[in-house]
Amino acid sequence: MVGFDDLYREGGALTWQAGKEDVVRQVVDLLMGLDESSRVLDFGCGTGWTAEILTSYGSRYLGIDPSAEGIAVAQRNSAGSSRVRFHRLQMDESLTEALHGAKFTHIFALDALYFVRDLDGTLQALHDAVEPGGLLTSISHLYRESRIADSLIDDVTRKYGYPHFLSGVQRKALMERHDWKDIRRYRFYHRHPFDPTDFLGHPPEAIALARQLYEREGALVVTARR
Repeated sequence: MVGFDDLYREGGALTWQAGKEDVVRQVVDLLMGLDESSRVLDFGCGTGWTAEILTSYGSRYLGIDPSAEGIAVAQRNSAGSSRVRFHRLQMDESLTEALHGAKFTHIFALDALYFVRDLDGTLQALHDAVEPGGLLTSISHLYRESRIADSLIDDVTRKYGYPHFLSGVQRKALMERHDWKDIRRYRFYHRHPFDPTDFLGHPPEAIALARQLYEREGALVVTARR
C-alpha cells in the first residue's frame, strides 16, 4: 500500500480531512450501525482523524497504515484514549500478519483500496479479518463514474503509483469473487457549501478541482458483508 509521508509532513492531512469529513459522518451515522460492542478496523487510516467519528458510538478502534508519518501523528492525537490503537504496516509485513488473527465487526476504508498493490489479496485478507455477518464499508472519491477521475490518473500515478480506479459495478464483481455478500452501492454528497478557505495555499486550479471532486461528483460508497 502506498504511503503518504510527504503529504502528512507538509500539513496536507488537514486538506485531506476538510474535503471528506462530512461524507464520513453521514456514512457512519446512516450505514454502519456502530455501537459499544463494535470493533472497527480502519484500513489506510493515515493520520487517524476518522477515529473520533468511528468511535463516537462507543466502539473500539484499530487504525492501520504504512505511513510512519501518518501513524506518528495519529498516536500523538489519540494519546490517552483506551479505545483507540494504531499500527504501522511494515513494508515486508502482510495485513494478515499484522492483525495476528484479530477479528472485527466492521472494516472501514476511506480512499485506500485503490492504492494497494494487490487488491485481490487485500480484499481476501479483509474478508478473513471480519466476523461472519460483519460489514466492510469503502468510500472512494475517485471512481470510474466520476467525470474527473480520468483527468487525475496521470498525476496520481506519478505521485503514488498506478491506482485502481474502478466503477461501482467493477467493485461489486471483484468483491463477489472474494465471497463478499449483500453488496450495496451509494453516492454521498457533502451537505455544506464548498469552502475554498479549507484549501488555502493550493493553486487556484487545485481548488477548482477540489470543488468538483468533493461538492459536485460526490463519493462512491460500497458496503458488503461476510
